[in-house]
Amino acid sequence: MTAQLLVMPGSPALIAALAPRDEAGQRLRALAQRSAEKYAGMPIHLVGSRDKRWFTAHAGSLRAWGAPQERVSEGHYLPELVMRHVLGPRANVVQVRDRIHAPEEGVLTVVAVDGSAGLTPRAPLSLIDAASQADQWCRDLLAGRLEGGEPDPDLASWLGGAGVIEQELWCELAALRPTRAHLVDVDATAGVGRYVAEWEWEA
Repeated sequence: MTAQLLVMPGSPALIAALAPRDEAGQRLRALAQRSAEKYAGMPIHLVGSRDKRWFTAHAGSLRAWGAPQERVSEGHYLPELVMRHVLGPRANVVQVRDRIHAPEEGVLTVVAVDGSAGLTPRAPLSLIDAASQADQWCRDLLAGRLEGGEPDPDLASWLGGAGVIEQELWCELAALRPTRAHLVDVDATAGVGRYVAEWEWEA
């Protein structure tokens, strides 16, 4: 028995109705779907931020982000809504939470998280000097290229200063040690680091 983890963007730009010209976003969406389809029927745990900035009172709806026609079965936070939209209505979602903890055997854990939002002058946070370094760190982590050991205690602060909004989830990822790590694809054309990655643990 193995444990599986899929990292995907939490950006609403993965939904075509919200970003019809974002070809990279649609590519990442398709790759995330393809990765998830490898484990069709497996129970799924969704992990994403529940910060109040991502909250909507409209359950299962993307109305608050400009697409009232786009609906999923449930959810009040943007990362969960995006994950449910990408995975589709047949996904066997059995748990939703805001922390990764330890991925469980026989479960696909899907984590919605983005990298720095300051990679270009037109990025949401404009250009941040340390953003490219943080982007490379995210790529190396997801590809399994970083050395083991406990994350630096200053990691969250450094990531925040480099424009990474959800530092806690990245720190949790950095503390995990997958048996296999594969960075499927990366995009930064909109100034935000977006990644699709597959991790696996063997029992």
